Amino acid sequence: MKIAVCGICRNESTYLEEWIAYYKISGFDSVYVYDNVSDDGTSELLAALDNVGEARRVHWPRREGIPPQRDAYGHFLEHYASDYDYVLICDLDEFLVVENGTVKELLLEAEEKFDDVGAIAFPWRLFGSSGHETASSDLVIERFIKCEERPSPVVKTMFSPKKTYNMRTHICDLLSGTYLDNALKPAEWNQLMPIKLKSPSMGRAVVHHYYTKSRQEWTKRRALPKADRAVLELKNITEFEKYHAQVHEVSCVKDLAPVVKHRMKTTREKLNEVRRKVRSAKIEIMSVNKDWIFGVVTSVNSVTALKVRVLNSEHKETIVQTKPVDKNTHVFIVKTKWRDTFSEKFSISVVGNDTSEVFERSRWPAAEQSIELLVKYTPEAEEHIFSIFLGVLGKEPTPHVIKLMRQLSFTKYTKIKDFMLALESYIKEPKAGHLKRFLETCDTEFVRQVADPDNKRRKYISDALMR
Repeated sequence: MKIAVCGICRNESTYLEEWIAYYKISGFDSVYVYDNVSDDGTSELLAALDNVGEARRVHWPRREGIPPQRDAYGHFLEHYASDYDYVLICDLDEFLVVENGTVKELLLEAEEKFDDVGAIAFPWRLFGSSGHETASSDLVIERFIKCEERPSPVVKTMFSPKKTYNMRTHICDLLSGTYLDNALKPAEWNQLMPIKLKSPSMGRAVVHHYYTKSRQEWTKRRALPKADRAVLELKNITEFEKYHAQVHEVSCVKDLAPVVKHRMKTTREKLNEVRRKVRSAKIEIMSVNKDWIFGVVTSVNSVTALKVRVLNSEHKETIVQTKPVDKNTHVFIVKTKWRDTFSEKFSISVVGNDTSEVFERSRWPAAEQSIELLVKYTPEAEEHIFSIFLGVLGKEPTPHVIKLMRQLSFTKYTKIKDFMLALESYIKEPKAGHLKRFLETCDTEFVRQVADPDNKRRKYISDALMR
């Protein structure tokens, strides 16, 4: 039996590792997290966790007029769910707690009673602040042990993908099979609100929903939009008081804290192994245009390829592997042509690091600087380098640039080499006092070819040369 848990998150860096560790020690084979574009380090952490195999991250920016949560669940159902026998859908403040045994044992028990299990509804058990005013570094399952005495009729669902055609926020729509409640009986729904159980009980398992956490954390989270709404909608501060003075105490999950911490420690050791390679990484852009981004990462410590994450101003993401030049230097190349991923402002991070670096147009290198960097790190990209060089021909190129260009072998583009030799001669002894005259009279076959207005393949070069 293979089972997975799937959730969506935004700005959950404080809680992410605990949530993943909890579900891993609970017997879930895979953890999927849809990243609703975080800006607190969650995206970078998720990318690193994905890289070391602890979770599967799916980049999932909010789209206007569409609730990101329901949209994400639909995407998961279409693309990943079929790899599993059962999938639990829940948020990062929700922890499934089985009374006796494991989750898989519970599912096997359900299958013994019903040969057509389609889904199981687990009611919430709502936890408030447990009297805490401020946040702390302790685990969520350690800090909050006071809750409502009775379970809520609101549920979260574990479903069989082969019997499900739609996943909503709390329940699924089945094509076949029996929808059970947490007592492993056919679910009875509230007819006024048929996404809630008619008579919820503690049953065999419930979802501990750590709804408010401390007052400080609740206040902070008010600024985040709700993921189940198509428009931005913020949490109500008055809800906190309702759950601030709970007296009923449940501490069974707190007993799992040492095991969760051990799993987190193991995960962090994996992350730290990657971080040691990239913690001092320095990112430099070599060249940018609407078709390509050429960059270099220095001060790393890896002979194998790394991953670089590029996010444009519209939250469209590209992840590429680096190409090691040597142990300390890696280049990366991002193709933006035809992919609607170009923007004049973008952020870049080396996967494994906790932060991203923003590159605005003011940080783009000038043409001559691009040529210098490209010749140094990617001299094989001759056509790209030459296309940048054409852009400096509107004014006479400096001897330094000519020297850089002469370093290239142009083994593939030998006509370019001929052109560079002729241009170098012109710079040493100008024939007519300006570059256009040289281009019109130069006797190299290459210049005649690119200056031919009927040669469409080289028209872009001609335009640059003759402007």
